[in-house]
Amino acid sequence: MAGVKQFDRNEVLDRAMALFWHRGYEATSIRDLVEATGINRGSIYATFGDKKGLFLAVLDHYGEKVGKPLMAELSDPDPRRAIERMFDSIIQRTSDPRVPRGCLNTNTSLECPTVGDEISRKIAETLGQQESAIYRVLRRAQTEGSLNSALDARALARFFTSVAQGLNVVNKAVGDPDVLKDVARVAMSVWAAGQRPRHQRSRSRLGTWILLVRNRVSTWPGRSSWSLSPPMT
Repeated sequence: MAGVKQFDRNEVLDRAMALFWHRGYEATSIRDLVEATGINRGSIYATFGDKKGLFLAVLDHYGEKVGKPLMAELSDPDPRRAIERMFDSIIQRTSDPRVPRGCLNTNTSLECPTVGDEISRKIAETLGQQESAIYRVLRRAQTEGSLNSALDARALARFFTSVAQGLNVVNKAVGDPDVLKDVARVAMSVWAAGQRPRHQRSRSRLGTWILLVRNRVSTWPGRSSWSLSPPMT
């Protein structure tokens, strides 16, 4: 039918995503996109408005194909393992020679910081969602007792988010996955430092037990002061 755009939108977004990811937003022209996607200028403008509109659609597509699987790693029941799995997922992806280096969001922020408010807001929103997801994992760890509740969970979430983005940045320059594994391992040492020593946790449980006994004993008839001995009858 005349005037109907005959193309697979997801396939077009896949090809455009690969091109933007590999070359960057500023270095990619409409001509490049026409050649990469196989659709004409008219279809690009009619469907996406312009290059920026197509790129915004690509960022959403990237979030579905790359971002969602990454965030799914944070659903691991073990909070510490959830963070480790997130890092492992990044390292595994960046180690795949078929995938462009770095992260499309991070690459765009570094390569063209003046790319535009709308694009910058979308990238910032994505990073905010990642930070919030990590924060929920950390708060769960604090509730369960595997992470010291005195730590600032929000600040720690921002630290882990920065490490995740840092892995992508380092991958742009260094293709050695062992380097990224070292970065992730050292980052996770912050978690170990934030755990209360086992003997402190044991003392805490003992203190709770003693307090419970003390309260129970103080309610015995004839008791005027705390003692571990039962009242005389």
